[in-house]
Amino acid sequence: MAALRGEWLRRYGVPVTALLLLAVLLATDGNRPLFLLFNSLGVHTGDALWANWTLLGDALVLIVLTLPFVGRRAEVVWALMLAALLAAVAVPMLKHNFAMPRPPAVLPARLIHVIGHAYHSHSFPSGHTTAAFAYAGVLCLYVRHRGATAAALVVALGVGVSRMAVGVHWPLDVTAGAGLGRLCALAGRAGAERWRWGSGRTAQRLISVVLLACAVVLLFFFKPDSPLAAPLPKLVAILSLLGAVPTQLRLWRAPGELQRLST
Repeated sequence: MAALRGEWLRRYGVPVTALLLLAVLLATDGNRPLFLLFNSLGVHTGDALWANWTLLGDALVLIVLTLPFVGRRAEVVWALMLAALLAAVAVPMLKHNFAMPRPPAVLPARLIHVIGHAYHSHSFPSGHTTAAFAYAGVLCLYVRHRGATAAALVVALGVGVSRMAVGVHWPLDVTAGAGLGRLCALAGRAGAERWRWGSGRTAQRLISVVLLACAVVLLFFFKPDSPLAAPLPKLVAILSLLGAVPTQLRLWRAPGELQRLST
């Protein structure tokens, strides 16, 4: 029974917690004061921390970070791709339907600290937070190492906090993004287990070509909202390309099915 309870919490703890937090925020009208609290972090810690941390929720950055797994953890890569596709569909649809204004469109400039570009529209949910929790969620579903899963969740949580610290999202947006991202991760794993085509060599080769192209874009053409974070995308691209070299050699030379990560 304890094992079943632990497995349930591991899978659904994030979306359930997010749903409860959404209810609390709405019931207590705590969205604005909590935003102002988190937004003040940049004043105390400096802007560079949050300008860089928020990039770890950028979809292109996360996609490129998947590159070293291609050819090594085929099932994880396939689940990440499916989760990313689901998030790419769900987030814009929700943003369009809710059409919520962002903090810079509502709050006086003297009350808000914006790092980078001051976005004004389509606030709910936070796309960066959704992407970060989708990525971390897939890793947590496949990797059993407690330290690694804890680190992934901390990074994802930090992305959510960063969206408030840079001044472009409300706590409601971040909370909903966390829950949605985890649901995308669960759906991504379920899809990967049902349709195993994406774990095969041909599919992994196709995915690797797309990810390599994304790495080139990230390295040469990507511009973050804040110049304080300009070196990070290039560093991510270079490290991901270097980390992918041995797996790419294996992917394009070795015959047969790729090794899948044991669950």
